[in-house]
Amino acid sequence: MTTLSSRDIGDACRGDRLPALINLCVDELLELTELADEALAADRIEEYLMYTQEVSAWRDTAQLLRLMSADGSLHAPGRSGAA
Repeated sequence: MTTLSSRDIGDACRGDRLPALINLCVDELLELTELADEALAADRIEEYLMYTQEVSAWRDTAQLLRLMSADGSLHAPGRSGAA
């Protein structure tokens, strides 16, 4: 299964590329949903459960990125990455 790369995670934490990362998550969850449906139709229950778990993780990641995108402090001018 795939995950966000360390570069993607770093970008998200800086508030960079959030729309593109959200789209990536949605694309992944749509593809995995289709694979889950195919596995269920073929009565491959363990495979179905694995795919649905991945769908859930991508959905949660997309939601978190949406929340981050709505957080104006991530996009504030002059914001530095240092605390």
